[in-house]
Amino acid sequence: MKIAFAVTAVSLVFLTIACQTSEENITPATNTTTNSTNNTTTTSTTTTVKPSSQEIYDTFVRLALKNSAGTAAMTIRKWLPTKTQIKVYWDGGRTTTLLSALDKVMADMNTLNKYNKMVRTEVVAEADIIINRVEAATHNSKYTSFQVSNSSVQGTTFTQWSSDAITKAVVWLSPTTPSNLQNGVLRHELTHALGIGHTENTKSIMIPVMSSNNYDFNTFSILDQRIIQILSDNRVKQGNTEANISAVIKEYAAK
Repeated sequence: MKIAFAVTAVSLVFLTIACQTSEENITPATNTTTNSTNNTTTTSTTTTVKPSSQEIYDTFVRLALKNSAGTAAMTIRKWLPTKTQIKVYWDGGRTTTLLSALDKVMADMNTLNKYNKMVRTEVVAEADIIINRVEAATHNSKYTSFQVSNSSVQGTTFTQWSSDAITKAVVWLSPTTPSNLQNGVLRHELTHALGIGHTENTKSIMIPVMSSNNYDFNTFSILDQRIIQILSDNRVKQGNTEANISAVIKEYAAK
C-alpha cells in the first residue's frame, strides 16, 4: 500500500507575536505504482541507500528553505538550540502501540539532535508539541486555534513561531488511518514539527507520495538523518537563508 502526502492547503496567519502554518496529508493511495515524480516504486527500500552530497544539499534546501510548492524562497524555522527539552503530550486517541511508535520516533530524533531532546509529558500545560488523534470536529472544538480544514487527510501539523524560534506545534492524526500506515504518518508529521516541509525525493519520509514498501516507517533514511542533523546544528539559526548556511549544509553533505 502507498501513502500519499501532499500539501492541500497552506495558510499563514499573522498573530501578535507569532505565525502559524499547516501541512496537510491526503488520503493514502492504493494500487498505484508511481510516485509524484512519475518514477516507478520498487519493493526495495530506499531507507539505507546512501544519497550523494548534491542530493543532500538540494533536499535540505527544498525541505527547510522552500515553500510547499517548492518555488518561493523561505528562511529557516526551528526550535532554539538552547531549548534542551521539547515536551510531547499525546491527547486523544492514543494507544499502547502508538505510544511505543512515538517513543521510537523521538529516540531516533534524539540520536540525531544533540540540542533538543524530545520527551513525553502527561501535563498538557507544559507541552511544546501536542498530538491529537480524534475526529476532526472533536479536535476543532478543543483546539480552536489549530483548525483541521480537511477531515479527509491523514494528518495535519501546525507550527507556531516567534521571530526567534518555533514555540509550539499541534499534530492532528486521523483516527481512520490504516494501522500499517500509522507509523509513517506519525514520523512524517513529527518531522514537520521540527520545521521541515516536503520534498520530491523518494529517499525522504517527507515525500508527497510514499510507499511502505519503499520506505521503512520504523527508522529514518540516511538522507533524512542528514537533514535533521543539519537543521539541529546550532550554526543554523531561525531566519537564515541558503547563503547564510551554505557552508554548513556542504559540511554535512560531504559526510
